[in-house]
Amino acid sequence: MKMSRSGMFFAAALSLALVSPAPLLARNIHWYQPHYMARVDQAANRLQFLSPHFAPAGWYSASTHYTLTNFTQSELGINLFFNESGVKDVPQGLLGLTSISTPYTQDSVTSIAYANIDYFEIRNAAPSPASWCVYPMGTKSGNGIICVSSEDTAHQVADALATLAVAYGKNMSMSLSVDMGPMTDKEQRKHPGQTGCLVREVDADGPAENAGVQENDVVHTVNGQECSPRNFNAAVRDAILSPQGGVVRAEILRKSGPLTVDLRFPHLEVPAAQLRQQVANPGQQNAAEPSAPAAPPSGVRLGIQVRPVIQDDMAPLQLTKAQGIVVVSVENGGTGDTMGILAGDVILQVNGSDVSDIDHFVQSVQSGAVKNFRVWRKGQTLELIVPRSL
Repeated sequence: MKMSRSGMFFAAALSLALVSPAPLLARNIHWYQPHYMARVDQAANRLQFLSPHFAPAGWYSASTHYTLTNFTQSELGINLFFNESGVKDVPQGLLGLTSISTPYTQDSVTSIAYANIDYFEIRNAAPSPASWCVYPMGTKSGNGIICVSSEDTAHQVADALATLAVAYGKNMSMSLSVDMGPMTDKEQRKHPGQTGCLVREVDADGPAENAGVQENDVVHTVNGQECSPRNFNAAVRDAILSPQGGVVRAEILRKSGPLTVDLRFPHLEVPAAQLRQQVANPGQQNAAEPSAPAAPPSGVRLGIQVRPVIQDDMAPLQLTKAQGIVVVSVENGGTGDTMGILAGDVILQVNGSDVSDIDHFVQSVQSGAVKNFRVWRKGQTLELIVPRSL
């Protein structure tokens, strides 16, 4: 994927890069500020847990359905394998003037390389079923896009990816919150003798929008200097490197008259050293931090991977309290799959008894007397019956 908007990228020497944008739907970009997770294994578990809800970009047709068939991750990045099914019109006849609707299936893969990520954008792709998409922005092509059903989930995905990218050596940046280009002839006629940058798009909820910057504004000066994309990039860079964040002051030319606004950027705090130490020494734990719950081996003859429910699961799983165990993945064709267990289910009870922890769950399964599970799924409880003796 080639980067489509101007952006600021931090390499070791804090070099700058600017790439012209491709046209996008107005107001579909929402500004994203990274919130890094404390541990690398938490980020990896979060992606694994959310992955069954992922869809690739471009899922705009109600007649097309994507099923995640495999999810892999390594120190290089992640790979998402989808099976696409739907109906498409196939031309018929010698001239192809008529067509018939034909069912089809095909496989596709979405790959995201950590090394290619400079920063993230979150875009609203409504009316797509997976209407919020995480765009890894970078100067290299080939990075994939992940779409999910809610803005909150998109932020969780971006946070987990940002954590892993930093842990595996990438220096992350932050979106400028505004896309600018040179003044057009039309704008120069409106503001004769003036120079500046034309605002082509403003991210929702970002520093530029919060300051009152609008599309088609002309930014005349940045921190007292004549505006250019490079000057604006440098001003934002200095602001987010400031320990408490910083302000970019912009003088704007607008039809109603000139005005001055302050764009307030937060400090970009990246725990790179801490996260990279965890990758270099995976067996070491920082005593000052709680250890992330480790996912146990697959359930005994159930073909499922589970982990404890943690506090961060309550909002995405619509739980009122942290209880039970979360199903991370389900083996195709296994007993759990046959029962109808899905990734993201929370197993609350086995044979009518509450599941207190993973050891209790495993012991219950190993007893061979499991008959039913009570699970929590999307705000409601379901009873799932074991189809045969374990």
